[in-house]
Amino acid sequence: MPVPLLVLLVMSGLGSAGIGYGTVRFWRDRRLLREGRRVPGEVVDLLVSKIRSGEIYTPVVRYHTTDGMLMTSSPGRWRQSPFTPDGNPVTVVYDPSRPSRILVVPDGGSGTESVVIPFVALLLVGAGVVIGGVYTFHTF
Repeated sequence: MPVPLLVLLVMSGLGSAGIGYGTVRFWRDRRLLREGRRVPGEVVDLLVSKIRSGEIYTPVVRYHTTDGMLMTSSPGRWRQSPFTPDGNPVTVVYDPSRPSRILVVPDGGSGTESVVIPFVALLLVGAGVVIGGVYTFHTF
């Protein structure tokens, strides 16, 4: 198999996988925002990870489910602007069938931005990888 064709196939596959993952996550999180339970919570800790371009932050949130169970969970999403772990209130949207699966909505927000922005970013990166593969194929 010629190298340009291999590059095209690999990059197109990776780009398509990224687009597929972003699309599935987008629809799953939109459904959680629409059907999930909204309860008050508080940020109790902040996990900080160092990356080459700076730091990313993952909030750890404590909240009570509608049936009174105390939960501490993290949304599994990183942010470039940190929540402050000072007990300030946030809105937690959780899945009643799996209460540890949450989205954290900043005070006064709808939560849509925490779903749309990662989707658009993954879509752009995936499309860029596919376009790069096609460009490489046509260049060689």
